[in-house]
Amino acid sequence: MSLVLIEAVVAVVGVQAAAVGGAFLLRSRERLLARYLPHLLSLAVGVLLTTALVDLMPEAIEQLGNRQLTWLLLTGSILALFAVERIFSALTGSTTEPEVGELGMGTHVHRHAPGRAEHSAKPMNLVLAAMLHSFVDGTAMATAFVASPKIGWLTAVAIALHEIPHRIGDFAVLIHLRQTSRRALQLAVLAGVPSLLGVVLVMLVGTNHSGGVAYLLPVSAGSFLYIATANLLPEIQQECRVSRVVWQLLWLGIGAGVVALVVGLSGGKA
Repeated sequence: MSLVLIEAVVAVVGVQAAAVGGAFLLRSRERLLARYLPHLLSLAVGVLLTTALVDLMPEAIEQLGNRQLTWLLLTGSILALFAVERIFSALTGSTTEPEVGELGMGTHVHRHAPGRAEHSAKPMNLVLAAMLHSFVDGTAMATAFVASPKIGWLTAVAIALHEIPHRIGDFAVLIHLRQTSRRALQLAVLAGVPSLLGVVLVMLVGTNHSGGVAYLLPVSAGSFLYIATANLLPEIQQECRVSRVVWQLLWLGIGAGVVALVVGLSGGKA
């Protein structure tokens, strides 16, 4: 468990560092972002979906059995994430998953709750939303590492692929809300701290309750499915140009293929 803990912490810190560093370094490279971020998001969708359905759920079924509780945990995690996002949106006027806007146009589109003015967003609302999302990511990564180090690292890559563009979005909104670059960077770092708490939670469950981590496998799979289908797919499906749609499908297939290859080479145990 100690080696798994070290790997999970290294992965979480690496993902958060990449997200914050990427946001700070690439915030002004709008043309580059507009060109390549859709590919990264498509790749992340493929990895997240395949990780959930080809590795985490089969592992959960093997450990918990193909019974109603396993599928209730999967469904419940999806519904719980949706409920938390909707409640947070209703209370604050912000969402837990900022949308990557037309970066090439030099603007950032940040979704707000219906009926809320666009200027109603507050820096701490945005940070709290990012902290919630970060906690879920940390929990999911730690659970994946407990299931298998290989799938844990694949999961870390997938989360990094979608965290970097959204952290860029967070950074852009904070600057728009008249935060200095230094203050925006501090808040971006703060937003990533709960991911470590997610790791600690998973490890505590695994240490104090034998077999308890198995119950987190369908929960983790549900979070991956929710992030991929509710947060990422709506962003990339807005593209209508045939050439870019082909590239999206190609990168999505590559993401799925990489995970399937890793799982297949390890005999179904990534």
